[in-house]
Amino acid sequence: MHKPSWYSDGQVLVVNAKTCGINKDGHEQYIVNPETGIRSNETINDQLAEACDEISKGSFSRDDVSFRSQSEIFMLDVFVPKYYDASVYKGINSLVEDNGEFTLKTLGELVEEGKIYVFGGHGSPSSDQRVGTIPYIKVSDLRAGLVNINPTNMIPEALAKVFWRGGESKLKPYDLISPERASKNIGEFCVLMPGQERVVLTKEVIIVRACEGTAIDQFYLMWALSLKEVREQWERIIFMQTNREDVGKRVLEISIPYPNDKIVAAKYAEPFKKYFESLEAARKIFMKSLDQSSFNHFIHWGEMEVEPKENAESGEEG
Repeated sequence: MHKPSWYSDGQVLVVNAKTCGINKDGHEQYIVNPETGIRSNETINDQLAEACDEISKGSFSRDDVSFRSQSEIFMLDVFVPKYYDASVYKGINSLVEDNGEFTLKTLGELVEEGKIYVFGGHGSPSSDQRVGTIPYIKVSDLRAGLVNINPTNMIPEALAKVFWRGGESKLKPYDLISPERASKNIGEFCVLMPGQERVVLTKEVIIVRACEGTAIDQFYLMWALSLKEVREQWERIIFMQTNREDVGKRVLEISIPYPNDKIVAAKYAEPFKKYFESLEAARKIFMKSLDQSSFNHFIHWGEMEVEPKENAESGEEG
């Protein structure tokens, strides 16, 4: 039986090329100038062909080419090249190695050690059930670091309690929420602000929460999860961005820098803590001013909502 020149017994050759010369629309994919955004219209962006050319010459030095143990791949039962891309860990490993204030921990390790919770959303009510007063949060409502309530997506409280499996949502202020599928923003976390706890979260999200009595809090977690070196790792565990695919338990493989003590955690968390607590303070002042206004406003912003007054002092009938 013929064996190719790159064959290695018990090893699998993994090629994780980013492009193959064809874009998502089935057209030729050209190299784009990153400064101008202009296509070359001459040079095809085919990293797969380039990798294969190197392999045929006996060169395996590219970052997107590697060998992995056959037994490891069969045990993991994952046959997606990007999953075995170890290059995504270069940044986070260097960050921790160069800074003695941290230890590298996966989210799974932190869950096992009782330092964080990681859980999913409540469920997804049908569109014809969105006729109530409790906000239903979809993945498209998670953006720019905040949970944005859409007043056109509200469900009855009785139905919300079915999804909550009880009288309350079990969410807490400053919970961190990220899409886990059907979004390009998988891995980008948003903050659930105080007053927004009574919402129904789509099942297509991940919630991360620090446990009490540990060195970290929500603001440190937001600092860690928003690091460039952490965000890069999500590329490895996101296989597809469709309604059928999600990151599943692979989210627990994401590594973050864990602080050696509370002093370190507080130092890095401070800007995030100050920013989000300032937002909350400003929101309270803003909503109070609207509530005291003689004019009508309708703003739904969690429990502190402003609705039209029946008899506005402006003289208009409610």
